[in-house]
Amino acid sequence: MCGICGLIDLNMRSGLELPSTVRLMANRLVHRGPDAEGLWHGPGVALGHRRLSIIDLAGSIQPMQDPTGRYILVFNGEIYNYLELRSDLEKHGIRFRTKGDTEVLLAAFIIYGPGCLEHLNGMFAFAVWDRQEQILFAARDRMGVKPFFFGQGRGGLLTFASELQSLRGLPLDFSVCPSALVQYLRHGFIRSPDTIFQGVRELRPAHFLRYSRHGLEVRPYWEPPLPDSGWKHRSESELAEELRDLVRSAVQFRLRSDVPLGAFLSGGLDSSVIVAAMRDLGETDIHSFAIGFEEASFDESPFARQVADYLGTTHHESRKALRAGDLLFDLVRHYGQPYGDSSAIPTWHLCQETRRHVTVALSGDGGDELFCGYRRYVARRLLAWYQKLPQPVRRKCLAALIKRLPEGTAYYDHSLIKKLRLFVDLDQRVTDDPNDIYPAFFKTEDLARLLDPEQISMESMDQQIDMPAAQEMDPIELMMRSDILHYLPDDILTKVDRASMAHSLEVRSPFMDYRVAELACRLPLQYKLRGLTTKHLLRKAFAKNLPPGPLKRQKHGFAVPMGDWFQGHLKAVYEDIVLSSPMKNLVNRDEAGRLLKDHQYGRTDHGHRLWLLLFLHAWHQWWKGI
Repeated sequence: MCGICGLIDLNMRSGLELPSTVRLMANRLVHRGPDAEGLWHGPGVALGHRRLSIIDLAGSIQPMQDPTGRYILVFNGEIYNYLELRSDLEKHGIRFRTKGDTEVLLAAFIIYGPGCLEHLNGMFAFAVWDRQEQILFAARDRMGVKPFFFGQGRGGLLTFASELQSLRGLPLDFSVCPSALVQYLRHGFIRSPDTIFQGVRELRPAHFLRYSRHGLEVRPYWEPPLPDSGWKHRSESELAEELRDLVRSAVQFRLRSDVPLGAFLSGGLDSSVIVAAMRDLGETDIHSFAIGFEEASFDESPFARQVADYLGTTHHESRKALRAGDLLFDLVRHYGQPYGDSSAIPTWHLCQETRRHVTVALSGDGGDELFCGYRRYVARRLLAWYQKLPQPVRRKCLAALIKRLPEGTAYYDHSLIKKLRLFVDLDQRVTDDPNDIYPAFFKTEDLARLLDPEQISMESMDQQIDMPAAQEMDPIELMMRSDILHYLPDDILTKVDRASMAHSLEVRSPFMDYRVAELACRLPLQYKLRGLTTKHLLRKAFAKNLPPGPLKRQKHGFAVPMGDWFQGHLKAVYEDIVLSSPMKNLVNRDEAGRLLKDHQYGRTDHGHRLWLLLFLHAWHQWWKGI
């Protein structure tokens, strides 16, 4: 696991001194790779690398050149099937000098060209410079586990890096992108290829780019398959066995490591399945990690202990009295742009504690999106029954009544009022637009009050996610596909990548194995949502490996008591950062203050909306150096 960066200045008109600039860029990524640094430069090109040593600890130095010196590679991630791929490449006459996956990746590119991507099973972002053809080729893994940011500047300059903070000070357009700001305020994250900056993009999952004197080309090389209607008649036990074998294979690949390895264990189904598969594969000394909270309604640690005892792991549990204000600017720096998922806070602490014991941790990320684990999928099914009521009854009677009830600050799993509010909001959104599948923190009418209409157009406020397959898909399948394409890489995997790499911890997610993802995507909905039971086939596949607890539990989520915090210590932080020095010409100070005041009265829990505004303003202060 590493950090990569580079500058391509073929016309040599940027005015930058490339080696020293790239060294500075790489130094900003030292947390991603504290074990070694590397720099290569030639006419108009410089590539930088920071290494976290996981496999082939003494070898695999980057940037890596092939024996001819024509190709130079910088690579972040892991190629899990590198041993199998190495064996295939040796049949092509390749003789390897190292024992790691970096040289295997470079050789695969030399032999197969862009077609090498079809051979890779892993999480990766890499760039190869072809000195002979003067072409940069870069790619990102299918599911989007590893990040790759890039921008074009004056004089034909192209630059790239693993994190946005590495690009600070370069001649790029760093003005705020209005549509990205709206995405953030609506959903709490920004969808790739957009970033908060006009002049910086993120390479989308399963895409590659080529850059040369002829320009920039970006293309996809894979997409998740659609549900296969022919599978409706396949045996459920056969599919469960196939799924179980694939998950075990994915876990086995991710156990390859030359450094200590463990696993996250929340006590939920997904992480429990991963640890159970580790045990099933013969791992006897499994170290599992969980974090607990003082607030009981948000604390999952007792469930984690139950599973750890059942599977016989060496369990490490940390209890934290979290104070988000103390962590705010650390999060801002590592995420690099506005990022509103508050579960980044416990994830940060979990990664910090886990790194004290191991360098690699397996996780259950992706199980909810692939196997239908979120409660909003269940709510969408219930909505079909609810909408049989006349619309005036639903909106003017039931919804109006529910919206008048005080919701408090408890976690929504313990708050009937919050669940009902989310449900009637879903009804309104889907009635108005069947393709409006994401819940919004700030709706269009909220944004109209919050943002300056001269800076942010109404068109950007009303944007929806483009889903070409929408006409042919079941509404729940549509939600899941959108989550796989957007929410999973741009929120969930982003959260884990930044929080883990901030502590030089590598996190591996077996559900992100593309073979598992392809099977899950092809499964008809009946195998994922059975009645109101989520993850039906996954539960069946591992029923013999787990205790009843995780098999019966519904999704809990890595939530934090944000509502309580803004009635406590975050109130003063918000007043200091948001209300005292708002973002000029972007956010209405009076509306930001009204939200805080309304939250204090307790009728509406604005905790997560306030967190979005707080993070946005803190990011603005950090980026501008205020």
